[in-house]
Amino acid sequence: MNVKHATTKNSPGGVLAASYAVAVWGYGNVLARMIPISGPLLSVLRMSLGAIIAIAMAYLTRRKLTVRILKLGLWGGVAFGLNSLFFFSAVKYTSPTTATVIGALQPALLMTVSGRLFGEKVTTKTIFGSIVAIAATALVVFGAPRSGHDSLFGDFLALLALVTYALYFIFSKQARLKIDTIEYQAGMQISAALVVLPFGIFLGGASSITIHSLYLVAILTIIPGSGHFFINWAHSHLELTLASILTLGTPIVTMIFAWILLGDKVNLNQIIGTTIAIGALVFVVVDGTNQQPKIDTSLN
Repeated sequence: MNVKHATTKNSPGGVLAASYAVAVWGYGNVLARMIPISGPLLSVLRMSLGAIIAIAMAYLTRRKLTVRILKLGLWGGVAFGLNSLFFFSAVKYTSPTTATVIGALQPALLMTVSGRLFGEKVTTKTIFGSIVAIAATALVVFGAPRSGHDSLFGDFLALLALVTYALYFIFSKQARLKIDTIEYQAGMQISAALVVLPFGIFLGGASSITIHSLYLVAILTIIPGSGHFFINWAHSHLELTLASILTLGTPIVTMIFAWILLGDKVNLNQIIGTTIAIGALVFVVVDGTNQQPKIDTSLN
């Protein structure tokens, strides 16, 4: 296993891996809304199945789950578990599109720490673009039509999901400098499952579980869930800032699937706000795509 200490360089392989994650996450955000169980219970089932799959991958590739691996995956797992809890609950109360657009502010948060933690440059463009993106997101959130499935409470849960999502990226980036993708995925998923388990126990709702809902949870875990493996691999092949910027495609994919599968209405405010928010954040880091080293296909 190669351990990287220098500043991460952007590679085409990293871009492709992160882009795949964006595509499947956009679909998963809508699928979560379609599963007829509560957000906390969905989070418990998703994290538990994800942990089983990650442990199986580690076993099949002859990796040992040591105390060191569990420690390195601890904080990323805590953040990921809480993120799933907040986000899966958010989409039960608000539009998946609105929840995902709020999550698109993640780069603005990460840019405030990426320079200090990972030696990435933060410029005046970063500050300006972040302010524009925040204003545009406010237009999406407060300009969207309110209904039984679109509320400020759901928006608040999405905001909590945003914060924990940013922390998940930071902790994952730090851990991936020390261990490989499969090791980290296993340690992280175990922590995530343990974090959300008490919520599933105390909040109940197990009686709502059906064979069909378990089938949908399995799809959610295997397809959108695989995006986390690819993004965690990409952390050693992309700067944190660029990795987060690529996730800005998620709201677009989510909006499309919400329109197709849920019949969600998309008004002019949402279209304008989403376009401005994504455009502003992409503008901030467009220079970060200039480095193009050879593709590295290792698991490190």
